[in-house]
Amino acid sequence: MITNYDLNDLIGVPFKLNRRDFKGCDCRGIVWLYYKHVMNKEIPFTDGKRIFFRNKNKDFERITNVLKTFTRDVSFKELEEGDIVVLKGLSSFGALGVCINKEYILHMDKFVGSCLTKTRYMENLILSVYRPI
Repeated sequence: MITNYDLNDLIGVPFKLNRRDFKGCDCRGIVWLYYKHVMNKEIPFTDGKRIFFRNKNKDFERITNVLKTFTRDVSFKELEEGDIVVLKGLSSFGALGVCINKEYILHMDKFVGSCLTKTRYMENLILSVYRPI
């Protein structure tokens, strides 16, 4: 359901930590932008406090706790458009993405910005799937 923007407007947005606009955003920001501008839905961005990523595991736990306030867990086999995925990162810290359809995940890459990657290439990196309720 495309409303205000086309999905192509979200491809190539530069990586900027703790941001959520078309000039730059992080993984939470690209999910937030997708919901706001493509799905025309508001979702929470934080728990009200700025995240500094000094304690990455604790901060990511805060992010997933915010997710749990408006979503429910679903299995990878149930993955569908609009589901928010928690991705395994290179360290113990993870990242977020959003399922565009069963074939692609929209996510952030620190070096290329926001991008689409085939779901089959990311399957082993997906730790959990959340569906907005």
